[in-house]
Amino acid sequence: MVSIARLKEACSHCLPPTVAPYHAVCTPPALVTRVFEQATIGRDVRVIGPADLAKFMTDWQGDRNATEERATSLMADFNFLKSTASRALRIPGLSHSSKYSLSSRHSGSKHGQSAPETPTFDIATFLKFLLHPEFNGHRVPVSKTPTDDMNAPLSDYYIFSSHNTYLMGNQLCSPSSTAPIVKALLDGCRVIELDCWNGSNKRIDVLHGGTLTKAVPFEDCVKAIKDNAFTTSAYPVVVTIESHLDLEHQKEAARVLNKILGNIMFVPPPNELPPQSFRSPEQLKHRIIISDKPPGDALLSQAANEPEFAQQTLLHEVVRDPSPDNRHEHRHGRRGKKKKLRRRQSQIAESRIQKLPSGKLGDSGRPAIANDPAFDELLYIHCQKPTEMATAQKKGGPLIKGQHAIMANLSESQLDDLIEDHTDSLIEFSKTNLTRVYPFGLRVTSSNADPMDAWEHGVQVAAINMQGRDRPVWISKAIFSRNGGCGYVKKPDILLPESNMDHKSLMNLQPKLELKVTVLLGTDWHKNYDVFKKPGYFVKVAIHGMHDDEQKFKTHVCKRSREPHWEVEEFVFQIRVPKLAILRLEVREYDRIVRDDMVGQSCVPVTEHRQGIRAVQLASKKGEPGSSKLLCHFITRTL
Repeated sequence: MVSIARLKEACSHCLPPTVAPYHAVCTPPALVTRVFEQATIGRDVRVIGPADLAKFMTDWQGDRNATEERATSLMADFNFLKSTASRALRIPGLSHSSKYSLSSRHSGSKHGQSAPETPTFDIATFLKFLLHPEFNGHRVPVSKTPTDDMNAPLSDYYIFSSHNTYLMGNQLCSPSSTAPIVKALLDGCRVIELDCWNGSNKRIDVLHGGTLTKAVPFEDCVKAIKDNAFTTSAYPVVVTIESHLDLEHQKEAARVLNKILGNIMFVPPPNELPPQSFRSPEQLKHRIIISDKPPGDALLSQAANEPEFAQQTLLHEVVRDPSPDNRHEHRHGRRGKKKKLRRRQSQIAESRIQKLPSGKLGDSGRPAIANDPAFDELLYIHCQKPTEMATAQKKGGPLIKGQHAIMANLSESQLDDLIEDHTDSLIEFSKTNLTRVYPFGLRVTSSNADPMDAWEHGVQVAAINMQGRDRPVWISKAIFSRNGGCGYVKKPDILLPESNMDHKSLMNLQPKLELKVTVLLGTDWHKNYDVFKKPGYFVKVAIHGMHDDEQKFKTHVCKRSREPHWEVEEFVFQIRVPKLAILRLEVREYDRIVRDDMVGQSCVPVTEHRQGIRAVQLASKKGEPGSSKLLCHFITRTL
């Protein structure tokens, strides 16, 4: 019998060597070599000093504040970091032998000691410096305070919003907990949604009703909100309560809210029930706002009312691609799904709809219950479905403003219909009212729709399943990293009440900014891919934003390389609304047969982007930063 040890020894020759988390880069990109050679031309010793680095930072990196003194400090800090690097710091390719030690940096000429030597970089150290995200990252550091004016009405802002915030996972059988509520608040979300149902002994249960999800007590959720509401941001938190409560439980909900939240809950005066216009985030700072939400239709009813949309959604869930590419992007090496496979997927989707258990998936047909006055007087934001709005509102018709400011509650398909048939009414309504769009009920895996469809039409509240960890989650986190990460971002001027631009005018905007992106190098992969062969990598480069701003490209596949160099492909984006534009870089490891492996992603607002040769640290699907990184060349130009 062959021993395990001998089997391992026999197989060891066919396994790739383990890649260190930060292995030394073998070959600098041609652009880096050219920049370095230009700086050191005619010198006997090929090294650059502080003056050279300051010139590089000015000419290539667009840093108008670069000085020789600042460059000296950066180089000394980087060399010191090299010399003292520990495993905890995980700095790329660092050596523990360096003459730039702590004593040499901070000792002076007194006591007979010589002044510290002028720091220098050879080309290998220069490349490591460029690849270090803290020294040369591709985004401007996030401001600690808001950069937008926060004194406009709430309707002037996009608001970071979660959907079914209490769910740990999928929409059908995952447990409910306070943990995702806490995480959403710490991530910057300002809208928390709780679905409330009658429990025993006046207890209120928070769960996704009519499913197999497990309940969490309402009181625990409110305590979690109070304890974490203003840890990340001082600006108001909106607690949206989808009430399935009878009058007795509504009284209990009002009692719990008053008892736990106390003075930090904003209780509107009688003349603001509802208001004629919303207060500003600044006026509502450190306050928790209560909003209601119409009970959602049962899943079976949604499928019956919108069969075509339901089939498309379930088709997406069957394919189970959490980050699907759209019509702008052609997948490398694949000629599209075969018709036979598509027919089979459609049949599966249809059968899933037919098998939805009507007794388990909703409470359609229950008579509406009027709100208890004690609960009703806590509501500042009154949420309504289009069918519940002003009497002039017709099913399938345009949105019509009323005398008071409210929040319209739209499903994905309703938003699509309004965009298709009544775009101007959607934009105008959202100038003085709030509009909310929520994921279709049959997104059972907690996937999400593209929030840009909502934002580009002025919709403020694009509710996101934060547990979905898909591309819309990345885009949402990116857009709300702006404005100090406070959870509120001012809408572009063209979508504010002062603008008189209609949809046709918005479709004919001229580009304001040009962004050129060249991916140079990928390195420091956090794991080995393709055990039995060298992997092949490619990068998706995309802009998410206003209709015509959306473009998607892809590099060629750099095959059989653990350190891929692309370098030759320059992608050009002309951007009409920079304030709404997000640059996405997504690295995939190519597989001919199965789905490409996700390596990492980065999503950054274009307005927060640095130009020059920059390091891009990649994050996982969950948004957790890893060791994997790209070196890219970015050029921005105002048009």
